[in-house]
Order: sequence, then structure tokens, then C-alpha cells
Amino acid sequence: MFRAYNLTSEKSYDFSALSLKKKIHVLWLTLLYSYFFARLYAFLRYGMLFNQHHFEVRDSGKKGEGLFATKDIRKGKLVFVARGPVEFGHFEGNDCYQYPDWYMVNDNVWIDIQYPYVKVNHSCNPNLGIDRVRCFVSLRDIEKNEELAFDYSITDNEEDWQMDCFCGEHDCRKKIGAIQHVPSKYLSKSMPYIPKYFKRQVTHRL
Repeated sequence: MFRAYNLTSEKSYDFSALSLKKKIHVLWLTLLYSYFFARLYAFLRYGMLFNQHHFEVRDSGKKGEGLFATKDIRKGKLVFVARGPVEFGHFEGNDCYQYPDWYMVNDNVWIDIQYPYVKVNHSCNPNLGIDRVRCFVSLRDIEKNEELAFDYSITDNEEDWQMDCFCGEHDCRKKIGAIQHVPSKYLSKSMPYIPKYFKRQVTHRL
């Protein structure tokens, strides 16, 4: 069964049916994980007030479209802050595939990532990680024309979710799924830029 509460789009769910305590909790999380807060953090941490978009959408073969760097990017640089509304929901079974563009940031809390950022693909050898919840940061030096990618598993812990991988890396996992099932050698590639909620779940393995 799936149920979600959305405060920021027309596809709203039954927010009015929630208890006062739950409404306050939802409103607080919506603010905490908002694009505004992420932009403020990006400015204080990285000195970036606006997204600079040193990337563009291009064809990426079997993966469809992807984001590609239009200039060299040094390690530890903020590449972009993801836009998109905060969503709330729990997925089980086939519901895991109902909203494929969402990525998780906390228990039952998601970001519905918007274009062009939604075009960022998965890789088992990622060059991007996530600082906090929306700040995508370079894990290593990235060359011009290199595809930008992060490990999708660092943003999902739902047992029923998995997908085929077409990243083409020499150590490709072929199937990707919940973070708790990812071998430590792959998780370490995204360190230290794994969202805090997920990092707490896997730190003992790193």
C-alpha cells in the first residue's frame, strides 16, 4: 500500500486528514528539506549562491539521457543543488516503481527531482555524491565531457526496490537496490558524501 502527503504540487493528497501533530511534523520536514534551505547551505558551505550549470543534457546510450560536464570540475566542488518538491510516502512491492524520479532523504521523505537534474544517472563508480540532501558534490576530479553520475543506492533503503544497471563500469553490480545490501567497497566510493540519514545506517560497515 502507498500513501503520500504533498504540500507543494497540484497532485496533493489528503493532508487535511492528518492529526495536528503529524501536520506540524510534515510542515517542519518540508521546510527543513526545502530548496531554500539547501541554497542557503550551499552559499555558506561552498560560496555558491546560484547553480552555475557547468553541464548539459546529452544522449547516454542505453541509459537514455544523462548530464555531461561542459568544463573540468575539481574534486570537492558543488556541481548543483537539486530542485524539486518535498514528498512524503511509504512504498512496498510494485509501488516502489510508481515514482521513479524520487530520491529518499529521510524515513518516508523524498525529493521529486526536477529537470535537468533528474537526468543524472546511476554509476557503480560515481563521480558525484550528496552533501546533506540536495547538494551534489564532485567525489573526484571530473573531466570536460565526462558523464555526471551518483550511486542511486545511497538514497534508498526500501527492501523491494531494485533496478538493472547499465553503467558499463568494470565492476558494475548489474543490479542495484537498497543501501543496506550494497557491499562496503561500493559505499566507500561515495564517502563522505552520503546523505546523513543513510550514512548512519552504514557507518559501521565503512
